[in-house]
Amino acid sequence: MRMHHHGSIARIEVMPEKIEELLIYRGQIQAELQSIGFKYVSIDLEGYRTGSMNEVL
Repeated sequence: MRMHHHGSIARIEVMPEKIEELLIYRGQIQAELQSIGFKYVSIDLEGYRTGSMNEVL
């Protein structure tokens, strides 16, 4: 799992085959990340891939 943040947004990437498993715990994950200050939590539906943070550059 990899998590990135930009200001008040947390972005989570996992291997594509783990996305369904991540969704089982989405409420707990959201609550935990919001408790430490993130306003928004997102899951990258393409899944983890090398270099994805450079795509917007």
